[in-house]
Parts: sequence; C-alpha cells; structure tokens
Amino acid sequence: MSLSESKRYFEKFLRNILAPINRELSERYALPENDQISTEVIASILREINRFMYTQTEEIARMKCATPYGEVNYFSEYHKFWEENHKAILGIHVDEEKCREVAEKLEEYYHPFSPSSVMDVEGLEPQKIADARLFIAIQDFGFGLPQNYYELARRKPYLFDARELLSNPNYINEMLTELGVADYQPDKRIEWIRRCAELLVNNYNGTAYNIAEAHNYDAVEIRKMLVNAGIGIDVKKADMFLRDMQEFGVWNLRRFEEVSVAPDMNTMRIALRTGIVHVRMPLLSSFMDVFCYQYDAVSGETNKAWRKVWEIWRAIPNNHAVSSPAYIDFLIYNMGRKCCKAKKRRCEVRCSSREQRKCVIKKLALTECDGWCIFKDICDENRKKLNPPKSISIFGRYGWTTSYSDEGGGLGLRC
Repeated sequence: MSLSESKRYFEKFLRNILAPINRELSERYALPENDQISTEVIASILREINRFMYTQTEEIARMKCATPYGEVNYFSEYHKFWEENHKAILGIHVDEEKCREVAEKLEEYYHPFSPSSVMDVEGLEPQKIADARLFIAIQDFGFGLPQNYYELARRKPYLFDARELLSNPNYINEMLTELGVADYQPDKRIEWIRRCAELLVNNYNGTAYNIAEAHNYDAVEIRKMLVNAGIGIDVKKADMFLRDMQEFGVWNLRRFEEVSVAPDMNTMRIALRTGIVHVRMPLLSSFMDVFCYQYDAVSGETNKAWRKVWEIWRAIPNNHAVSSPAYIDFLIYNMGRKCCKAKKRRCEVRCSSREQRKCVIKKLALTECDGWCIFKDICDENRKKLNPPKSISIFGRYGWTTSYSDEGGGLGLRC
C-alpha cells in the first residue's frame, strides 16, 4: 500500500487528536497532497511521539522516581507525566451505588461451600499444604498451571521441602519442570524459590506451617512479613496464600476479615464491567502504561471495591454474608474465567443446559443462575466490553527499565 493510499489512517489519527482541542480545525485538517511533503510531516510527528513516549533525554535522565524497589531514573517525559497524572486521567474510583447492587445480588445468589470441593488436599498434612502453597504463591502463574501442585506434593514431597531445595538446587529445576514452567522466566523463579527456602530455614524452622505461630496467627502481620521478605510476593499473592491457609483449616487466623479478593485479570474484569470500579475511558494498552501505574491503580481500586461490596453485604438486614471478602474470591475469579470472558459474556449468551450441569460455579457457589450471569442487569452497554489491564515487568531484562531509547533512537523492549 503506497503512502498516498494509506495516509488517510494517519490523517484520521491526527483529526481525532485535534478534535478535543479544536473541533473546527479537526474537521478541516488534511495532510498535504504531495507524498514527499506528507512523508516529511508524518516523520516529524512520529519522531515527536517517540521522543515524548520513549526517549530519555539528558534532562529527564537527571530526574528520579520512587518505586517499591528504590529510586530509578525516569526514562521519558511521558513516564513522568503518566506517573503524576494517570489517576486523574483515568478518573478511577469505587462506585458505592454499584457496589450496593452487586452486594444485593450476592445476598440473593451466593451459596457458601466447602473449599475441599475445589482443591483436593486429602491425605496431606497441614505442614505439607502450607509448604506447597507458599512455594506456588511466590510464582506468577497468570496463565494457569497444567499440574495440580497438591498432587505433586503427594508424589514428590521433597520438591516443597525448604532444606531439600537448598541442599539440592536441581530440585528447584525439577519443581519448575513438573509444573510446566521451566522455560518461562526461569531465572526469576529460581531466585524466588531459593530466597523463600532460605526464609523458611532461617526464620521458621524450615516450614511455612510455623509462620502463623511466629506471628501470633495475625493475618495482617503475616501478610506484611511476606510482602517485605523479598521472595516475589505482593499483597495479592499474600492474600491468596492466607485465604487458602484459612479455608483448608491449616491455620485459624486473627483479623482474617482484612484479607481481600485478589485483584487478578478476572476479578478486575468483573469490577470494571459491573462498574464497582469506575473508569473514565477504556484502559490503555500495557505498551502505554509505562511503569504499570494504570495496572497498580486498577488493582488497588479493585481491592477496595470488592471489600466495599462485602461491607455493604454485611450491612443488609438478615444477611448471609461470608466472614471475609476472601471467601467470595472463588466465585468472582471463576465468573471471570467462565462467564465474563473478553469476547464471550453470559449477559448476552445463555449457558446451555449441558453447560449448566457441568458448571462448578453453579454447583458450588450459587443457589441458581438459570444460565445467565447473576450481574446481567448491572453491567450496561458502555461497560460490559471493558477489559482489565495487563502489565509489563518494571524491572528485569525485558522490563520497562530497559525499554527506552536515547536520543539516537531505536532500542526498546525485546521479546
């Protein structure tokens, strides 16, 4: 396709950029008819976009931004701009009225269930459950695991034994191979597993089971320790770990009500589509979410929103609310996976009778759904196609800290 045939796409882009600034100018703007001049104009515009977005000038390189891992250099003017303004631009906040509507649906439809119906831990000692779950929690398995890790702990218990992992480093590789992730960011995973094993050996007599007693069974204190331990655990992963320890009866935690619904792709998708997390516009692609500020903002508001839903649910007269937001995580997570997918939504297409008979959500966590999403009447047309954010690693070989260019151009993210 020659420039003269395709330049209308770029021309439309420029008109759309101009529209909120000057509608009249937007409507009459056109690129020069001469292809040579058009090429020069387009090249200049693209160069400026690239400079603003991804070029570390000498001036910007002298500025620092704070991260949970210490100060780093800004790498572009956009980086600094996006850090300071992303929340205002997104207009992100928790919508309490929508939280009330969702809470009322949970009161109408939610059915408490036994966690043993979801994950089989029969025959595993509490210590083995805790060890297996912690070594899995430190990983990032957003794509799902092909292997049942509790079954793996039965077959090869040494793979989740901290002392064995430190004495025999090959066991770490074996664990990752068994889990089917040996080729997916292995350096990062190996380091996290090693650090986790050292933490357990040095502070908890070699087992995660002892963590609760050492911290007086306080869920908030345990979460704080895990997040600050340098083993790859953030608040989301820590809450998932604590939830499972409580649900499986491994620990009896104090302040368990402080544990929240984990804000992953599925729970964020439903939060955005129901509107309990309000945004001004569809979210930006991860390629524009420099340093994952958008992702962190949506994640944080999702955490607050599901907690607000739970608080409102608990305040409904004669309610049947669960004792912690964490206990609705199974339902919301699986609704995102099965009912409210990116392009297939159960508010538009009803489950067949056969699908309903096989549905684990309907079987375990709902009194009835009749093949429709229980939030069908809450999500409006403007929101029901919203997608959750994705993130690019801030640090590391392929992260944001290596993605920028200098004034010589080129460079950027690698795959």
